[in-house]
Amino acid sequence: MRSRLLIITNLYPTPWENLRGTFNFQQFNHLAAHLDIRIIVPVSWKDRFKHRNSPAKKLLEHPLQGKVVYPLYWYTPGFFRGTYGWSMWASLQLQCRKLIADFNPDYLLSSWAYPEGVAGTRIAQSLGIPAFVKVHGSDVNITAQHPHVAPQIHDWGQKVAGVASVSHDLKKKLKKLGVPESRIHVIYNGIDHQRFHPMADDMARKSLHLDNAPFLLYVGDLKARKGCMDLLLAFLKLEKKYPRLKLYIAGTGVMQIPLQQHIEQAGVANKVQLLGKVQHADLNQWYNAASLTCLPSYNEGVPNVLLESMACGTPVVATGIGGIPEVVNSDCGLLTEPGDIEALAQKLDNALEKNWNQERIHQHASGFSWEENTRKMLDMFRGNGDPLK
Repeated sequence: MRSRLLIITNLYPTPWENLRGTFNFQQFNHLAAHLDIRIIVPVSWKDRFKHRNSPAKKLLEHPLQGKVVYPLYWYTPGFFRGTYGWSMWASLQLQCRKLIADFNPDYLLSSWAYPEGVAGTRIAQSLGIPAFVKVHGSDVNITAQHPHVAPQIHDWGQKVAGVASVSHDLKKKLKKLGVPESRIHVIYNGIDHQRFHPMADDMARKSLHLDNAPFLLYVGDLKARKGCMDLLLAFLKLEKKYPRLKLYIAGTGVMQIPLQQHIEQAGVANKVQLLGKVQHADLNQWYNAASLTCLPSYNEGVPNVLLESMACGTPVVATGIGGIPEVVNSDCGLLTEPGDIEALAQKLDNALEKNWNQERIHQHASGFSWEENTRKMLDMFRGNGDPLK
């Protein structure tokens, strides 16, 4: 009989947002080859209400089909942030107690520091099983800075058997929050190398019905802290030197309307296109056709967008924050400071002028795989002294 792992996370595809948490989706599918898994995806009552009339989107076939549940998570939005961990725990106790008891897990993994880390650790304690937490970026860089949240992360840090951190940068921040260093394992996310790989530029462009004009690519949520407006402003500074250069922005979010308005005001609607959501399976062609992938974010863990782009042999320009400098070297891309439009434009210019070695970029990215990630996750689970079955 295989060991049983219960996972609690908000970062996972939902029936109305099938591209959410694609990195977790891939990681958990790989873990499912070794463990019996059930996933609890708490859905806030606000999101459930917002999407009450949204048509269900097709979820990809995967090994965990039928083993994922979406219970309601009740909390007070914008107020009493320090109670969110308790609120999630209470919500799951009310709705998932039988599911958890019937599954009888050997381990529990919370994939987000707060509130999942608090709720999951509490549930694991009640079951008498080891608790683990995976941290991603914003959960430590932003959420953990709240004065009522930081002590709770310190608290679960004393109780968990292990923490999977996607970067050394996050490990340092967890140590400052009081999580014992001996419990923190740096485990980079992987890349699906069967999906993301180099292909001929003309083939990629043909599949996307694009002409041969060079272009910059942005992939991610359209949020101010992701730097998407910074990228647009930097692009406009390059327009005179690179009259044929285009910018494609893939993603949705609160900055979509401001971006569209600025594009129209600048008169560059023929050069800048908002693509909306692009299916994960289609990104390989976009990365391969792009001259550069750019992510001028203000805070990150280790963005899979950069790893995927490099796996396709496409160089990147990104901000040197979080774990990004750990995975982007001078052979693969250029780094800049967040919020500095002039510096970003200069780095983009430098990157467009540079003669990149596609094979060297691809080889660098080959070191990041889901197989290696899975091996290290299993080693972490084993490290609590109770060998996996």
